[in-house]
Amino acid sequence: MAPSPLLLLFLVSLSWARYCVHNEKSWCQGHNIWGWCFHNKSSGVFNCDDDAFCVSQDQLKNKKSSGCFARDNSSVCCCNDADGCNLGFIGVPPKYAHGQQCVNSMEIPNEDIRLFRPCDDPYCYSLLTAEEDGGPTTVTRGCHSRKMVMHFMSKNEDDKFQNNTKWRETKRIAEMPSCSEILMDQGKMNGTRSLCIDFLFDQEPEDGEEVDEPIKMKGRLCCCDGTSKCNEQAMWADEGITLTELLEEIEKRKVPVDGSVTVSSLLSAVFTLVFAIFFAN
Repeated sequence: MAPSPLLLLFLVSLSWARYCVHNEKSWCQGHNIWGWCFHNKSSGVFNCDDDAFCVSQDQLKNKKSSGCFARDNSSVCCCNDADGCNLGFIGVPPKYAHGQQCVNSMEIPNEDIRLFRPCDDPYCYSLLTAEEDGGPTTVTRGCHSRKMVMHFMSKNEDDKFQNNTKWRETKRIAEMPSCSEILMDQGKMNGTRSLCIDFLFDQEPEDGEEVDEPIKMKGRLCCCDGTSKCNEQAMWADEGITLTELLEEIEKRKVPVDGSVTVSSLLSAVFTLVFAIFFAN
């Protein structure tokens, strides 16, 4: 017996997902039919409607829609019309309340600089790579959250159909901590937060290329937010820390949370024991 059209539609919908910008993880994945992309212009939150605000609005049900609501002195925005559509709300007044315009370019040694249209994003980035011992530097600059949404869309499509290898170009950035994690403890200077992360890696050979030993490379990922085009000048000489140091900092951030849970559990156990002893007597 052949499956019904409704069942086929449901199965297809499970295999596709709407991609949205997430302010902490850079990207998130919601359901293609009832999923929404969300942005709160006052708090700066971007996500896949994690608190179900959009999906609970009667006027949005069963609609392709994009727009903002006034809620408790906040502009709360919803959309489901395209992947990454909540990025479009950055330019809606109040413009750049949480976000900024980023330089979007590619600098390849011995080639003219490629300049693309500037983009709006919660975080701007610069990625510098060169051989470990020095030499010409390749630099890409752009919008971090936008780039990560595109990376995982391409990766998902390639996993299913083996027809999209664009994700390989941004694999190095996707393997790094998010800009939110990189900038979390950074203070603002002249309205901008920024930090660069240094790391080493082996250059992957081209498809079909055989190499005796991979080329040792160095990389630097710089994130910034606060002012437009804050990623315009990031280079090797800027302040930075190693990837190992960053990962250690990320682990340290978890300790107070884990510790508070442990103390809370201990106090709960003590009160339970006292309560039991009191009533036993």
